Amino acid sequence: MGEHHLVIGGNAAGMTAASRAKRLSPSLAVTVLEASRHISYSICGLPYWLSGRVPRFDDLVYFTPESLQNERGIAARLQTRAVELLPSRRSVVVEDLGSGRKEVLRYDKLLIATGYQPASLDVEGVDAKGVFTVSRIEDGQAISDWLDSGRAQQAVLVGGGYVGLEMAEALRGRGLQVALVEKSAAIFPAIDPDMASLLQSELEANSVRVFTGRTVGRIVTRSDGTVSGVELAGGHQLQADLVLMDIGVKPRVDLVQGSDIRLGGSGAIAVSERMETSVPSIYAAGNCAETVHLVTGRPGFDPLGTVAAKQGRVAGENMAGRVSYFRGAVSTTAVKVFGLAAARTGLTTEEADREGFQVVEARVEGRFQASYFGGKPSTVKILADSVSRRLLGAQIVGSELASVRIDVVATALAARMTVDEATQLDLAYAPPVGTLWSPLLIAMNLLQRRMDGR
Repeated sequence: MGEHHLVIGGNAAGMTAASRAKRLSPSLAVTVLEASRHISYSICGLPYWLSGRVPRFDDLVYFTPESLQNERGIAARLQTRAVELLPSRRSVVVEDLGSGRKEVLRYDKLLIATGYQPASLDVEGVDAKGVFTVSRIEDGQAISDWLDSGRAQQAVLVGGGYVGLEMAEALRGRGLQVALVEKSAAIFPAIDPDMASLLQSELEANSVRVFTGRTVGRIVTRSDGTVSGVELAGGHQLQADLVLMDIGVKPRVDLVQGSDIRLGGSGAIAVSERMETSVPSIYAAGNCAETVHLVTGRPGFDPLGTVAAKQGRVAGENMAGRVSYFRGAVSTTAVKVFGLAAARTGLTTEEADREGFQVVEARVEGRFQASYFGGKPSTVKILADSVSRRLLGAQIVGSELASVRIDVVATALAARMTVDEATQLDLAYAPPVGTLWSPLLIAMNLLQRRMDGR
């Protein structure tokens, strides 16, 4: 009889690992445990389904338990939560969330891919009807039901991160009045404030009211327990029939606390390059596991689906007996807000300063296609360390065509390129899709001149 592998968590990391292990070693018995009612879905697609851009909810779901078994030979148990690890017995205690029944499942190798959980505010009214977070696909269904009920005319989004920005566009598209509240001095802390101001202008141009440097004092409710508004610290009140909380996430590691599985300094599970934890035969991947940042060289918490999928692939290969390594990532992400897109990779100025680098930066505005094609200008910002001359990060705000050019810098960061090397990058040129002098190269040249004091 072949080995039995258990995977706790049925999304990007877990599903990638299960599929890769089964492909490499077809004799394996692989079972995926998932606490929700769905596996293998796109949580990132929820705002676009809510806006109507994605026509059907089922388009967000890649596999059902039946199709997963039929197409890949992998078993899935939904609404099944792992509640206790028993490493000495190579077993996991699981609970059926429908019946409450518990049982013990054995494994030869185990992957923990429990993902993240949303941070929450400790304020009055946070549990009111009409207050939502978005961390599982069921959250999107609940928001859709609330919108379809006709009760929501005004929305307040608490937090200006990825989800908050995407939901601002989605809810405006559904005809709601929208306000966004961000406690920091600028929205979208993933990029520098000077670049984030471009996104704020785009939100405001599309009738989204933005309140920065403000915190929530309480959620105001009606007598029936539904939300009626958000009171900011200081007393200003925003009317709301729907409130979305997007104030950050943290690794979901409750299952391993108190066990011999070590947590890293970030609070996520510490793993080796093979994605193995401090307990042999137990692996971790995805948004519950640490990732080495290739610029700083230190492990941290990087809750991105792209990172989760790559970690899952490496974990699955090692669980199947192949030696494989995950070297790390550079936090490359993008977001689209109405007619503007923003992307980042590496470190922001604040992050680089905090890490002790001697930061030099250059910011330029240019076009990524010939001006006679009518493409909008984009803003490019690139950072480097004046001591080593190594690239540290970049940000681009502009069109969707422009934002994907961040991948060029992401590759340069992974290769540990200096500014001098990056100025010589051979980038494609054709008037509809690229200019003779890419704004990236213009920014690199400006950065080089500033570092040389000329």
